[in-house]
Amino acid sequence: MFERYGQKLRDLDPELVTLEDEIFLKEAFRHAKEVLEPEELVSWFKTAAEPFYRSATWEVLLPMYEELLDTAERELGPEDPGTAVVLNGLAGIYRYMGKHNEALKLFSRALSIHEKASGPEQPETGDTLSELGILYYVMDRQEEAFLYYNRALEIQEKFLSPENPGAVRTLNRMAFYYKGIEKPEKAKELFTRALGLLEKLAENEPENKKVLAYTAGTLNNLGVLLSEMGKLEEAEERYGQALKLQEKVYGKEHPQIAQTLNNLALLYFQTTRYEKALILYTRSLEIMEKLGKTEHAGFATTLNNLAGVYVQKGRHEKALEFYTRALEIRERVLGPDNPEVAKTLNNLGELHRILGQHKKALPLYTRALKIYENTLGPTHPDVGTTLNNLAGLHESMAEYETAIDLYEKALDIIEKEYGPDHPYFKITRNNLLGLYEKMERSWRK
Repeated sequence: MFERYGQKLRDLDPELVTLEDEIFLKEAFRHAKEVLEPEELVSWFKTAAEPFYRSATWEVLLPMYEELLDTAERELGPEDPGTAVVLNGLAGIYRYMGKHNEALKLFSRALSIHEKASGPEQPETGDTLSELGILYYVMDRQEEAFLYYNRALEIQEKFLSPENPGAVRTLNRMAFYYKGIEKPEKAKELFTRALGLLEKLAENEPENKKVLAYTAGTLNNLGVLLSEMGKLEEAEERYGQALKLQEKVYGKEHPQIAQTLNNLALLYFQTTRYEKALILYTRSLEIMEKLGKTEHAGFATTLNNLAGVYVQKGRHEKALEFYTRALEIRERVLGPDNPEVAKTLNNLGELHRILGQHKKALPLYTRALKIYENTLGPTHPDVGTTLNNLAGLHESMAEYETAIDLYEKALDIIEKEYGPDHPYFKITRNNLLGLYEKMERSWRK
C-alpha cells in the first residue's frame, strides 16, 4: 500500500496540488510508518512533503511533521541529523503560520545539530542558516537576517549543484531584502549574481528542468524589480526570457506562466499598450480557469488588473463586471478586511465616480479607507491615496470644504512618506490647487 500511494506522489507539481493528492500523502505517511525504518521515513517524508510545503498546505503537513518529530527524537535521538531535518521542516511551517518564536527555537536547535554532526561548512548547515535568515527577515530583525544570509551563502556556493541550488535561493532572498529597504541597485546585482550561478550550472546540464525553473523564477523576480525601477525595456526582455523558459519546463498552461503573463501585461498597461495588456491578462485568466485556480488571490489580482485595462479603453460595463468578480473572490479568500479588498473597493469607487454615480462611489471609498486605517495604520501611504480619491469625489459633488480637508490630510501623509518631490505628492497638490482655482472662478462669477 505504501508503494501504491507513494507512486502517486512522485513528480508532483507544487502549483497543481489537489485535495486528492493531500489524501494520498496522508495514506502514504500512514503506511510508511509501518514499513520504513525511522531514518528512511524521515528521508522519504522530506521529499514527499516538498510539493505540499511549497503549495502552503500547512494544515495537512503540520500534524504529520509533529508526529514525525516525536518519532525521530524517540528512535533516532534528539541530536541526530535526521531529527534536525524534521526540525527544519516543522520550523518552516511555524514561520509561515506566523509562529516566529517557535520557529526560531526549532531552527536554532537544527543548526546546532547540523554543526555538531556535519561540521560548520556543510550544505545542511548552510541551508539552515539561510532559513534562519529569512525568519529574521520576516521578524524585522534585518541585521541578523543579513548576517545569516552571508554565512549561508559562503557555504552554499561551495556545494552548488542542480540538486542543491541553495546559493541561488539565498541570493534571491538577499535581493528581496535589499528591495525591501529600497536599495534596488544592490537587489539587481544579487539577482544578476544568482543568474550567473545558474548559467554555470546550465553549462553542464542545459536541459535540467530544475535549473531552468530556477532561472525562469529569478528572471521574473528581476523583471519585477526592473519594472519598479522604471527600466521597462529591460524588464520586458527579462519577462520574455522567463516566459520562454517556463513554457519549456511546464508547457503552455501553468500557474507560473500565468503569473509571468500577468507581470508582462502590467508592463504593457504602464506603457499604454492596452490591447497587448488585454490579450495577456485574458490568456492568464484562461490558464487559471482551466487549472481550477479561480478561488485564489492571484486570479482576483488578474481580474482587478484586467478591469483597469477596460477602464482605459472606455469599456466601463466590462470593467465593472471584472472589478465586482475580483472583489467577491478577494473577500472570500482573504477576508472582508484585507488591504487587497480595499484596493478593489478603491478601484470600484473610482469607476463609479467616472460614471458620475457618486452615491455608489462614496460607501466604497469610505469602506476602503476604514480597512486601510485599521490594517495599515492612519499614516500609511494607501490611506493618503484613498483620502485623495475621496477628496476628488467630494469635489465632483461640489462639497468643496470637505474636499479641501481631505486633500490636505492626504498631502500631509504622502509628504511624510515620500517627500515633496514624489509624483503622488505632486498629483495631490495639483488636485488641491485646481480646486482652489475652481472655487476662485466660481466666486468671481
